[in-house]
Amino acid sequence: MATAHATVNDWKTLYKGVYNAMLIGDLCSTLPQRLFIINKITTTFTSDLYRVANLIYKIVDFEESVNQDHFVVKPGVDEELDRKKRTYNGLPDFMTKVAEQELSHLSDGIKECQVIYLPQLGYLLAVPLTDEMSASSNYVLPGLEFVFMSNNVAHYKSTSTRELDSLLGDTQCEIRDHETQIMHRLQNIILEVSNVFTDIVTYSAQLDVLISLAVVAKEFNYTKPELTNENIVCIKGGRHPLQELCVTTFVPNDTNTGPSSGKMVIMTGPNASGKSVYLKQIALIVFMAHIGSFVPADSARVGIMDHILSRIHTRESVSLGLSTFMIDLNQMAQALRKATSHSLVVIDEFGKGTEAVDGLALLTSSLQFWLKKEQACPHVFVSTHFHSIFNLLPPTSLLKYQLKDGKADGSCAHHVASLAGIPINLIERGKQVSELFRQNRPVPPVNQETADAKLKNCAAVVSDFLHLDLDSADLQGFLQHVLKTMDNDREEPTVNVTT
Repeated sequence: MATAHATVNDWKTLYKGVYNAMLIGDLCSTLPQRLFIINKITTTFTSDLYRVANLIYKIVDFEESVNQDHFVVKPGVDEELDRKKRTYNGLPDFMTKVAEQELSHLSDGIKECQVIYLPQLGYLLAVPLTDEMSASSNYVLPGLEFVFMSNNVAHYKSTSTRELDSLLGDTQCEIRDHETQIMHRLQNIILEVSNVFTDIVTYSAQLDVLISLAVVAKEFNYTKPELTNENIVCIKGGRHPLQELCVTTFVPNDTNTGPSSGKMVIMTGPNASGKSVYLKQIALIVFMAHIGSFVPADSARVGIMDHILSRIHTRESVSLGLSTFMIDLNQMAQALRKATSHSLVVIDEFGKGTEAVDGLALLTSSLQFWLKKEQACPHVFVSTHFHSIFNLLPPTSLLKYQLKDGKADGSCAHHVASLAGIPINLIERGKQVSELFRQNRPVPPVNQETADAKLKNCAAVVSDFLHLDLDSADLQGFLQHVLKTMDNDREEPTVNVTT
């Protein structure tokens, strides 16, 4: 409205919003006013709202506005406008009568005519060309002023059409201009109280959010968290608010960090065991507690946090010009720079995007950076498959392992691979290679017998070549023998499995 671009749909939306805001205000006026949001709505949704709603209802004809695709004013609002509309609505019958009168003054060869209106030209008498007029190209008629010819119809000005121009003028444009003036006056009244609409949007959105949080808390058995000045995160029976809706059984888990219980938790465990879900669960519960929501837990005592920092999800984009690992590093760098003793940091498998030794070194040095801060260490939750990290970190009361104290020696990757449908022969080969790596032993080829036979053939070719008399031997026959040996080796079956 402020830029004069309000459409019919904008007017409909405004009226619908104002009408519903009035209903919300009426409902809130009956509720306890000690609630902040209820009191704000009751005091904000004032008489200005009712005045605007009443004006829009009395002035705007929404049905006709939609049909004509422009702002239309209801009858009874403006007497002068109503008179112009009555005149305009009666024009077809009046113009028909004028056309009949004009036809009676024309020659007998002209059987029909009509009065039309064209913008800029006004009212005209339209006469279809007779055969005589077409043959002679003479469009002159007594008492009429020829204007133009189009589609075998000649258009004239007559005394009657000039009287219509003088009497009626551009009635349709006058009606549109009149309605536009009324629309502008209505817009000015609305814009004077535009701050009320801004408040309606703000407080309606807040009420919507609070109602949503309340409904979810009731339906899914959330509990009221306790925010405390203690630097702790103590959650009993915590659950992930979304994951628990997607599985048949969700196992709740506890969380307990603080100066006396340790502030860094490192988790190891099999693939697909729920480590990432647990990390997100902690961050979500802490976040929900800070925004005033009940939380998915049996109980929760959460200290006031100044940051929730994460290295969990890598959001890739070609527009960034950064590799996946560089994005991970940027997220980790933010956490290292910003985290304080009252921050929550969650890290999911940092370091896996590069060579294993380098990734392990970066993760270890990052965790040691926080551990050296002692009581200034943030609340840190880490999941990793670098099981050797426990041999690199110094022993400290700030560090503990979750969810069960201890550490996992493997990731059960082969079991997860079988669940994913990887062929069993590949899984068995993977187990064999993995065990050989752990024992620091060489990995033999898949088909040892075939490899030994090839080695034996190669040794025989070399031996024959060393004993070959180049002056007297059949060199061509020797080369054919070598090629035949190589062909035999290629024909032997192979297994497409690599270590």
